[in-house]
Amino acid sequence: MAERWEGARRLDEFAGSPAFAPVLDVVRQGVRDGVLRDGDPLEITLALTTPVLGLVQLRHGGRIELSEKDFRALCKRTVGRVLDGVAT
Repeated sequence: MAERWEGARRLDEFAGSPAFAPVLDVVRQGVRDGVLRDGDPLEITLALTTPVLGLVQLRHGGRIELSEKDFRALCKRTVGRVLDGVAT
């Protein structure tokens, strides 16, 4: 993620990503339904996904040494904290 390469998706192409698109779809629905605050769904999805991406990078770099169960729980708590900030 931190290294440049020509084939990498750019921000305006994230909506077509197999990993990002389903989350973006859920966020769009949440905004439409009034469950999430009004805002740019792409930016809200970035706010939800980038903390987990950072945690995964830290784990792969050996900086977070938790069991898989505990690591998943950490990710869930982190996303929950972000959701608290964008929920209505």
